[in-house]
Amino acid sequence: MKAWWETLSIRERLLIIGGLGLTLILLGYVLAWEPFQTSYHQLQQRTAEQRTELIWMRQAAREVKRLSGITGAPPVGDSRSLFTLVDQTVRAAALTNAMKRVTPQGEDKLSAQLDGVEFDKLISWLGTLDDHRISIVNLNVDRASTAGLVNARIILQGVRQP
Repeated sequence: MKAWWETLSIRERLLIIGGLGLTLILLGYVLAWEPFQTSYHQLQQRTAEQRTELIWMRQAAREVKRLSGITGAPPVGDSRSLFTLVDQTVRAAALTNAMKRVTPQGEDKLSAQLDGVEFDKLISWLGTLDDHRISIVNLNVDRASTAGLVNARIILQGVRQP
C-alpha cells in the first residue's frame, strides 16, 4: 500500500485525501448528526403536545374543583353499601352502558372499569362520588379510539361512618 501511495503524484494524493475527508464528513452527518436532529425535533414535538395536554388537564381540574364546590355537603349517616352507592350514581349519571365491570375488593373497596365514556360525564360522576364520601384510590384514564371518549379503570374506597 505504501509503495502504491508513493507512486501517485501529489495531485492524485490530494484528490484521494480530499475524497476521504469528504466521505468522513458525509458519514458523520448521516450516522450522527441527522439522527440527533431527528430525535431532537421529535422530542420538541412531544413536549409541545404534552404541554397542551397539561394545560387541558389543569383546566379540567379547575372545573372539577368548581363543580365539587357546588354540590354541597356530603350526606351524613348513609348506610348503603359501597356497591349500591356506585351503582346508583352510575345510573344517575347515565353511564350504565359505559360501565363494563365492577369488582368488590373487600368490604370498603371496589374496582370499576368504564369503556367508551365521555370524559366530561366521567369527571362529573367522579365529583358525585365525593358527595357520597367515596374516595378514589387509583384512577387510570386512557383515550379511546373515538374522539372525546376515554376508558377508565378506577379503584374506589368508601369512607366508614363513625
